Amino acid sequence: MKLQNKLFGKLTKVMLVLSVMFISSCGSDDDGTVPAEPFVALPSEVLTTFSGELTYTPASGMGIVAGVQGTATISVSGTNHTISFSDGVPSITGIRFLGSSNGNYASVGTSGSVAGIVIEGNELTIGATIDSNVWAFVPN
Repeated sequence: MKLQNKLFGKLTKVMLVLSVMFISSCGSDDDGTVPAEPFVALPSEVLTTFSGELTYTPASGMGIVAGVQGTATISVSGTNHTISFSDGVPSITGIRFLGSSNGNYASVGTSGSVAGIVIEGNELTIGATIDSNVWAFVPN
């Protein structure tokens, strides 16, 4: 039960991040802020390995990874990124990021997926559902 409460707390944090991203993206275009740049390749200092709590639920329901201390490593090819995980969790590929002038980055979902991947400073937060597979990664 304690693991379930901890997992629920972490997933709540991921949902909060996704909600903030959605709300901030719905702002007026004439509010004086500079819009995010089009898709960007992440700078080399972001192409690194992050540590955090990793959860993965495959569509089959077999091989669930729940709340382990894991890693996520970001790599790039052009403007498409891949996030590789520890603990046998499958990678997320074909990710594209929007950049902002303050050095934070956010992903956008693609056809058939819902993905919120945020890089803020030295922290990576992921909440993604792709083909009924679910990933969550939150900083410690």
